[in-house]
Amino acid sequence: MKIAVIGPVPPFRSGIARHTAALTDALRAYGEVNAYSFARQYPRFLFPGENDKDASARIVDADFCIDTINPLTWHRAIKKIIADQPDMVVIPAWTFFVAPCLRYIAGGLRNRGANVVSIVHNAADHEASAWKNWLLKKQIKAADGIVTHTTALAKACERINKNANISVSPHPLFDYPAATGSLPRRSKLELLMFGLMRPYKGADILVDALARCKQHDIHLSIVGEFWSGEQELRALIKSHHLDDRIEIIPRYVADQDAAEFFHRADVVVLPYTEVTGSGVVPVAFHYGKPVITSDLEGFHDLVQENVTGWRVAPGDPDALASAIKARAEQNDANDLRAGIADMCRSLSWPAFAKSVVGVAPSHNVNYNSLALQAG
Repeated sequence: MKIAVIGPVPPFRSGIARHTAALTDALRAYGEVNAYSFARQYPRFLFPGENDKDASARIVDADFCIDTINPLTWHRAIKKIIADQPDMVVIPAWTFFVAPCLRYIAGGLRNRGANVVSIVHNAADHEASAWKNWLLKKQIKAADGIVTHTTALAKACERINKNANISVSPHPLFDYPAATGSLPRRSKLELLMFGLMRPYKGADILVDALARCKQHDIHLSIVGEFWSGEQELRALIKSHHLDDRIEIIPRYVADQDAAEFFHRADVVVLPYTEVTGSGVVPVAFHYGKPVITSDLEGFHDLVQENVTGWRVAPGDPDALASAIKARAEQNDANDLRAGIADMCRSLSWPAFAKSVVGVAPSHNVNYNSLALQAG
């Protein structure tokens, strides 16, 4: 089998890039895999973060030929991929900005008979307007098969693309480094909130919850790049007089630094107000850490009550505070290690790759005639 994978890969420094690279490696068990990535993913003015590339990352073997704002490169990419005659093309869907580019490429490949499988990470952009979500939905419609990580997201995709084969396969574990234990503990209960900080992630709800736990010995680390809201969050922390109990690391951290933060934490907290899935939960499980999440459908597949973590009412700092205080008083975070270990055994890249291959239509493509159309 020949497989083409299109999407961001390292040195782009996002969870989607890491995911696409890991899937590319796993798909090699099924045959020859060629990766096609971006020469430019976002214009600088549209990326509010510090940088969208990690200079220390392992660069994946790929053809970095696609510029998301240059349609001429989209057409050239179609010609390159068709010339390689893949049996299946795999493309992630996650944000409105790259959706027109990836939808054009997917459509062009399907018009030439290729089988397109979409790995849908989001069916709608968080906090996006209707027209932005329309762009993302157009990309999802240009797929013959769809794989998601959660049942909730699969349901959303089914409403968008009723003709696609849809499969659910949990988010696999990334290969993160072992921690050295370099960060000293500061309290009885160490909490971690990790990842790109955006308003729907609920950092303000977590700060309000911690303000209700002042009688407990708790420290919180909020680690991740802020695209907005950092100063407002710092002001909220100051207003609650929590400066000595909450640290903010407002930047992208490399894998080894991330390992140290997860190692020190007793519990990882995700107080999201909305979610379709999260790559942070598998990272927490990789380090054997339970999670406290909002009780949203997008978390239900992985977060089992009193087995791998605890769920609380979304947007409710009182409920979140109660869950945090229970962990501090009962000292029960380690009690969930066995359940987390059981869950981890099911979160493998080979299993995910099998779902991706299995969802593709089975018809064969006659590229001898189709190649002429690509020219």
